[in-house]
Amino acid sequence: MVETATKHRGVIRGGVIVPEAGAAYPDGTRVEYRVLPAEFTPDERAEFERWDQLSAESFQMILDLEAKERDERR
Repeated sequence: MVETATKHRGVIRGGVIVPEAGAAYPDGTRVEYRVLPAEFTPDERAEFERWDQLSAESFQMILDLEAKERDERR
């Protein structure tokens, strides 16, 4: 007997996976699930990008200071 899998989405409520409307299964149905990455608003994504940029700029400042110190020791 060949089993086929179907794919449905849902959310966790009270520690239980609740399928989206239209997906009903009898008790005991075996399921496999994966946790999807969090969805962020455009404002949140823009803030993350700003933090990444600041991080990159800070790291570059450290590299520049290290290079300057090496040059001064020569």
